Amino acid sequence: MSLCGNCRLLLLEVETTPWHAILLLKLFISWLLFWPCSSCLAVVLQNICHIVKAPASVSWEIKKLAMDVAYKAVNSLEGAGIFAVELFLTEDGQILLNEVAPRPHNSGHHTIESCKTSQFEQHLRAVLGLSLGDPSMMTPAAIMCNILGEDEGEPGFYLAHQLMQRALSISGAFVHWYNKPEMRRQRKMGHITIVGRSMSVVENLLASMLDEASEKPAVVHRVGIIMGSDSDFPVMRDAAKVLDTFGVPYEIKIVSAHRTPDWMFSYASSAQERGIEVIIAGAGGAAHLPGMVASLTPLPVIGVPVRASALDGLDSLLSIVQMPRGVPVATVAINNATNAGLLAVRMLGVADADLLSRMSQFQEDTKKNVLSKAEKLEKDGWDLQ
Repeated sequence: MSLCGNCRLLLLEVETTPWHAILLLKLFISWLLFWPCSSCLAVVLQNICHIVKAPASVSWEIKKLAMDVAYKAVNSLEGAGIFAVELFLTEDGQILLNEVAPRPHNSGHHTIESCKTSQFEQHLRAVLGLSLGDPSMMTPAAIMCNILGEDEGEPGFYLAHQLMQRALSISGAFVHWYNKPEMRRQRKMGHITIVGRSMSVVENLLASMLDEASEKPAVVHRVGIIMGSDSDFPVMRDAAKVLDTFGVPYEIKIVSAHRTPDWMFSYASSAQERGIEVIIAGAGGAAHLPGMVASLTPLPVIGVPVRASALDGLDSLLSIVQMPRGVPVATVAINNATNAGLLAVRMLGVADADLLSRMSQFQEDTKKNVLSKAEKLEKDGWDLQ
């Protein structure tokens, strides 16, 4: 900033992470409404916003701090409509106010596809005094990628259209071309929004779109099946069989709570970031694996007590089911990894209509199978052979 008098210049440099953007809706009556998906992360390329991710993968504490700063900034201004607040997050967890834009903003373009009411429609409703729409997200994750000019003139147009062509082959991708007559380097020529069931899935699709050499995106596993030893595999493979039946991608690994504690910590703490949505953990004996994993991840954990040589599996069952308050583990019967797989499918089905439909069909098929056996018993008597 400039200091009057001697006209000296003071430059303050601060280490920051990618900037955050928050969308707020303000009415003439000074009422403020936060966008539910408002906290988003932006990746900047040569001082130009390139990628926006919503919602931001930061702690609730950071989100709350950012919203407080944004609220104070916008509340001091007049007018009505959408206000976009740009913020910087420092390495030590502080929030710095960068800019307030009193208009629909580039960081909110993803709302066209990701929210029930876009920032553009909501802005007009507020200015015209109409009833406001529902701004909640329709998808768990969204990424907006600006189409930036990579070259001047025709070569730049060619590269942009190549990018859009790759985007059109991706399920969940939406292309917006601004039809600007001139192409310049780093100029925003349009944007592409990708939506999906998790940020890992969307990030994977984005990577395949940006990589010209990529043939197809890698599979993102939805369920993690882990066990303390390879001796648990004959039991745990039943969970894998169920997931195969329902077409749910999964990973299966050996993760020992006692022999490889560092690996267990790394696996559990990174599971959500890698796209895992449910963890099935099998263990015998002391059976600490499910509980320890549940303490390290916000994801639901299903515990499978494995029958060991001692106590016929009761030790495993009691160890897994007797978790302290605040660390829940959904525990199935001893050696019943089949039910663990089915429970995982039901958990995923809450936000997946196709899986829920398949589960309903599975239940119907099970009922028909039982009724068929009952009919055969009544018809043929006790000799069913």
